[in-house]
Amino acid sequence: MAARLPFPDARRATVTFSEPAWIAHAIWWRVYPLDFVGAYPAPTGGPPASDEHRLRRIVPWLDHVVELGASGVALGPIFASSSHGYDTVDHFRIDPRLGDHADFDELVAQAHARGLRVQLDGVVNHIGREHPLAATALREGPASDAARWLQTSAGGGFVSFEGHDTLLTLNHDEPRVQ
Repeated sequence: MAARLPFPDARRATVTFSEPAWIAHAIWWRVYPLDFVGAYPAPTGGPPASDEHRLRRIVPWLDHVVELGASGVALGPIFASSSHGYDTVDHFRIDPRLGDHADFDELVAQAHARGLRVQLDGVVNHIGREHPLAATALREGPASDAARWLQTSAGGGFVSFEGHDTLLTLNHDEPRVQ
């Protein structure tokens, strides 16, 4: 099955891709890691100690996932965030409440060893107010370079995502966001 994805830039580029056959029969075991491993809400006293690798707590469940007949693990947000995971502050870092990149690599390796695929919930519609770009835009205002990354309202303010004041909607017309 081919899909066409339009991008709202000046060139009106279109990307065409074909879904692999396995997708039609995929069964996902969905897990919200921050809650599942006891990392949300954030424990008092800050992020976990350096020897606490909470993301690895999912590994013992992978045999159960296979027994259920699932073909993959769908992970809720795992990237650094301020609170619940959907308020991303760094798309390139594992949330320290879950662990680090080595913990993620181990989880993926263990899943693949059991024939399971891994799907990530990539949050690309919005960012948290504590994201460096959002913080800069909020501090410097709608005329700043950072503000171009965010949607603005007719009144000049930043658009919250679906009414959630802690989330700011990304401006997908901005080429750097794309």
